[in-house]
Amino acid sequence: MTVLDLDTQRVPCALCGGGESAPVCVNDALEVARCAVCGLVFVNPQPTEAALRKYHAAQSLLQQDGWSSYFQHTPAQIRELWEERFGDLRRWINGGVPRLLDVGCGYGDFLHVARESGWRVEGFEFSPAAAEVCRSRYGLRVAVGDLLELEFAEGSFELITMWHVLEHLRHPLAVLRRCRALLEPGGVLALEVPNLNFLVRKSYRYPLSRTLHLYHFTPTTLAALVRAAGFEVLECRPGNTGFQYPRRWKVYAKKCLYAVSRAVEKLSRGNVSDSIRLYARRREISIGARP
Repeated sequence: MTVLDLDTQRVPCALCGGGESAPVCVNDALEVARCAVCGLVFVNPQPTEAALRKYHAAQSLLQQDGWSSYFQHTPAQIRELWEERFGDLRRWINGGVPRLLDVGCGYGDFLHVARESGWRVEGFEFSPAAAEVCRSRYGLRVAVGDLLELEFAEGSFELITMWHVLEHLRHPLAVLRRCRALLEPGGVLALEVPNLNFLVRKSYRYPLSRTLHLYHFTPTTLAALVRAAGFEVLECRPGNTGFQYPRRWKVYAKKCLYAVSRAVEKLSRGNVSDSIRLYARRREISIGARP
């Protein structure tokens, strides 16, 4: 199944609710548009909710390029990626044994790394096939389905992570608000998404039939969406998508690109790297205030 097989419908802007947008490009016959009010870039029309559920439920999903290519990387490369993210996340923990929920946990490698360090971990995955891989490889507890409908108790987690997940979701603001409810007071949300401001290539240029990226964030629009969900943004900076390449020259080239991106960030505070990493804390909302 490809994106072109999916039923679609027009949607308002997920950030401001606006209905006016200007075309940016056409990708796999689907239009990418920019909101005329807030500047958020997104696919419009988008696959319907029913079409996305069918897409994620398909057993063949793991044979598609974005999933199957994961295992073309060496175990050492995969572990290096998740250890970097886990090490960075630990900066926001004040001791103790935190309880972590990884939304869109994929094959479970990040949860495995966290559990090795003694953390209490649970996963959520949209794909039943991927969730089964988590369970069979690592014995992880992984819930499946719609995050908005699952019966996690509110305030259950001290940390929630979403590594390259938010851009795939049809209702990103609603999911972020659900994450806020699942976090305990003062709990931390960690996000990483592709960066629309990437120095080399716009994120909407990647084939939708391979990525199914419905939203394309800049640091500004991502931070605005997180704040609208009831969070205080703690940090928003370049992310790290790893160096999973078989050829050394590609690894070297990407490290050079990251060095340039870091230099630009220091000089101008602008993020031109391939991804955005954002940390936010659950903000307590007074009665009568908007989330």
